[in-house]
Amino acid sequence: MFEYPTNEDPEVRTAALEYVIALYRDLTAENGAPLPGTQNQVADAILADPELCDYVRRWAADIDFERDPAPRPPIDDVYRHLRARMIEAMGAQTPMLDTDKQR
Repeated sequence: MFEYPTNEDPEVRTAALEYVIALYRDLTAENGAPLPGTQNQVADAILADPELCDYVRRWAADIDFERDPAPRPPIDDVYRHLRARMIEAMGAQTPMLDTDKQR
């Protein structure tokens, strides 16, 4: 089911996109961003949930994205939830690292 983003705050939108990129890098070991469709699906899921918006805002609070790449997200329930969303959005054809043993 598609969730429409409800948060228009530019800081939260930036934090959500940076979190999604950091999650993608962690899952694939690629130094890049997911395809726009995948990126937008996961970011929209964050922006549609006020608790996830607060979470990514706190995660991004002290990060200067202009100077530094986003750090690896903490492995917690939010990570696992959004990881599952990203894997679903990417589809089965996308090669992933065997990260289940690490999580």
